[in-house]
Amino acid sequence: MSDEIWLSARDLERWLGEEDSRVHALRGVSLDLEPGSVHAVVGPSGCGKSTLLYILGLLDQADGGSLTIAGHLIAGLPDDELARKRNELLGFIFQFHFLLEDFTAQENIMVPMRRLGRLTESEMMTRAASLLDEVGLGSKLHRPSRHLSGGEQQRVAIARALANDPRVILADEPTGNLDTANAERAFRLLQQIVREERKALLLVTHNPAIAEACDWIHEMKDGVIIGSHPHGSPARGGSFTYR
Repeated sequence: MSDEIWLSARDLERWLGEEDSRVHALRGVSLDLEPGSVHAVVGPSGCGKSTLLYILGLLDQADGGSLTIAGHLIAGLPDDELARKRNELLGFIFQFHFLLEDFTAQENIMVPMRRLGRLTESEMMTRAASLLDEVGLGSKLHRPSRHLSGGEQQRVAIARALANDPRVILADEPTGNLDTANAERAFRLLQQIVREERKALLLVTHNPAIAEACDWIHEMKDGVIIGSHPHGSPARGGSFTYR
């Protein structure tokens, strides 16, 4: 596998539901994410976007195809090894931040570091403080998350996703719960981190402005990527379905 690909999915298949009412949610999806690149997945509700994201995030397993992340082939691994790969290689950002409201911003960021178990308590505290500085919240590391604004909480969630220095960041509507100004601010921050630290970002979004600012837009329909278009491509033509 090329060193210039952080994530490579090939011919992913996924069936959902019971035997007598199964839905073919993914139908041979292939995708590559390069270091320093930002990708958007768009399409109508029910087209397979979230199913794809959860398989790439090792929160679900495909029924067919292959997935390689940072040179590691993900196939047939036991649950404990999948969990470790997820903590080592991936950062996940949800639409709703899912912070622990009684934990401080610093403590929330330390949660994934504790799960991985590589750093001492002092090292975790230092790294969490550094990440909060990176997202512009260095002065609020000791503030409980319930006392932060919505935009600040999502920035803490971004910092938490970076806690274990992942190669790939996956985001499910990361700006969907924010107002326009905070959505743009959060996206610009993610863009900057991806560019400067040579990570790869894949986000599912219904926000046309966010999608159009990405390096690539991948349009899904009925479990298939029907088109992948680079930034500025005339093929976009404003015709994507975002909802």
